[in-house]
Amino acid sequence: MKVLEEIIKVERAAWEHTDGTLRVAATLASRRDSTVYAGHFPGNPITPGVCMIGAVVELLSQATGHTLRLAKVNNTKYLAMMTPDDIDGATLAATLDGDTTTATFTKGDTIYAKMKLTLRNS
Repeated sequence: MKVLEEIIKVERAAWEHTDGTLRVAATLASRRDSTVYAGHFPGNPITPGVCMIGAVVELLSQATGHTLRLAKVNNTKYLAMMTPDDIDGATLAATLDGDTTTATFTKGDTIYAKMKLTLRNS
């Protein structure tokens, strides 16, 4: 499944390479009609954490021009549930330094998730 096609859309994104580090910031919107939300959870849709991780991997793959894969979840904290309404206007900020990625999903003062991942070229 392509998370950025089926669950979360990127409204706009910007990235920069500085001293071997890639920084990406994207503004997000939800795809409310996704079948994922119909099942997770009926009547109370929540964005699955694995889909949030998938969005990070896919966005960084686009920014690098390489297909990246998740090698390891080093640390992930889900601090608030992210509904489709919460995704609209939220920001995904990620940094790729070597094979280590840090990422956060935020909207206003709310932090939905913080992640530290290891990504590798496929």
